[in-house]
Amino acid sequence: MQNITGLDAAVLIAYFVVVIAIGVASSRLVRNREDYFMGGRRFGKLMTTMFAFGTGTHAESAVAVAAQSYKVGLAGIWYQWVMLFTLPLYWLLTPVFRRARVLTTADFFERRFGAEFMLLYAIFALYVTVSMTSVMLYGSARMLEALTDGAISWQGMILLVAVVSFLYGIAGGLIAAVWNDFLQGFMTIVMSLLVIPFFWMRIGGLEGFRAGLSDPQETFRLVLSQEMTLYWIIAMTFNSLISMLAQPHIMANVASAKSEMDSRVGFISGMILKRLMTIPWALTGVMAIALFGAGKIDSDHAFGAMCRELLPSGFLGLMMACAMASVMDNCAVNMLSFAGIYSNSIHRRIMPAADEKTMVNVSRLASLAFAVVSIGLSYAFTDVPAAMRFLWQTIPLMGIPFVIGLLWRRANRYGAFGSFLGALGAMLVGRYAFGWEGDVGLPKTITLFIVTGVLTGIVISLVTKPESKGLTDAFFLLLKTPIGQEHVLLEAGFSAMPGTNTFAPPAGVESRQDLGQYVDRIDQARQRHEAVYGFIALVLVVLGMLAAVVLLARWLAGP
Repeated sequence: MQNITGLDAAVLIAYFVVVIAIGVASSRLVRNREDYFMGGRRFGKLMTTMFAFGTGTHAESAVAVAAQSYKVGLAGIWYQWVMLFTLPLYWLLTPVFRRARVLTTADFFERRFGAEFMLLYAIFALYVTVSMTSVMLYGSARMLEALTDGAISWQGMILLVAVVSFLYGIAGGLIAAVWNDFLQGFMTIVMSLLVIPFFWMRIGGLEGFRAGLSDPQETFRLVLSQEMTLYWIIAMTFNSLISMLAQPHIMANVASAKSEMDSRVGFISGMILKRLMTIPWALTGVMAIALFGAGKIDSDHAFGAMCRELLPSGFLGLMMACAMASVMDNCAVNMLSFAGIYSNSIHRRIMPAADEKTMVNVSRLASLAFAVVSIGLSYAFTDVPAAMRFLWQTIPLMGIPFVIGLLWRRANRYGAFGSFLGALGAMLVGRYAFGWEGDVGLPKTITLFIVTGVLTGIVISLVTKPESKGLTDAFFLLLKTPIGQEHVLLEAGFSAMPGTNTFAPPAGVESRQDLGQYVDRIDQARQRHEAVYGFIALVLVVLGMLAAVVLLARWLAGP
């Protein structure tokens, strides 16, 4: 076991200098809201890959998976791996975000269901971004506290991580976040893998690993009879899909790429990379059982305790920098999502004549307010897996109307409101009336609020007035028009909005009856082939990854 050395401190200081310098340098490229919130939509496949991986991967994820694996064995991998099965569907969905040609998901909902529902989503998204960031700050702080053996409290760590991440995000916007993600993505990979070879040498290889476990066969089971059951995995798979659609930062993740293919390849590659890194996180939790004994340490400290116990001088500072890197980019992107939704969906209605410079400054002030609130809320959590379950039961509530509105033209704003409120009520009933808590109750709650939300949305849409044909046709024309074929939108009467690279609907769109004919002018043949072949390829990738982990578990468990 070791304490922080001068070399560790030097590594941390060097890291802080680099990320702040990136924030200052990128601030010079921010001229309008598109630059601040979407990075000017300038990112290619590699940058988009590291951006998606960085924003989707953070220390809180590693802490939660390791903590759960320390409690239940390798089956704790499903705390992140439930999203593995959604990868082929992500391939089909990413063009939706890029073709929507909006700055935020709130704008997306306004195009589909009108201003009233957009405001509901805006309020919901402000809550979600603050909650997600607070959970990430708490989870990473607990890991860093364990790394330093309590030399720096998790309360102090929250302030340190938050101040640096919010500082560069406020200064440089999404450009700074993506540039830092390129660096921080590689650091997250190092964080995920670094402890394993040191453990292997300490424990004495495979035989020593097995000897440290009371029941290797049970420890390496991937499906349990309780908690992480097959029902849990299936429910969480559906939950993770609709949750992804509703998360405010996904619009920036996907729509900031230069092209549809950059968006697709980059986002999916980042998600695959995260699924791969989940494997060593789960193994670290199991290794903690072998090294410390089951139930001997705080499960939230499992990942950090392994690092502190095994890493030599200098590596601890590197691991701390990696842990900070894995959360700071997420804090910055969530902050920017919050600021974008506030400035675009709320403040622009107060100051409709404000120029781009003013709106960027308003966005920076909103970012500052977000930072203050998030830091305060992060002190309210006490358990990382419980904090993640809290998010798993709230974020998907807004994903249900997203799915209904995307797949069913007859869906209207009344059904969207009813879907969200019905799902919210069902979630509260499941949790507080039926007492469905923890991992045992989680899939029951998810099933109840998904079924209730979908049925409520469908029934209310059928018994109320439909959206105007013009508004619905305009929305789906946007989603069917590939990037690079914007001439079709201009011919249909859409107008480009300066400083945002978005398109305003045609004048008098609600009374238009002719927009459907413009779909025939779109060349979609290439996009269809890309969708089909990519989907099949990703199904094979998912099956291959699942088979590899099953074989790994069997090898580790032994005969």
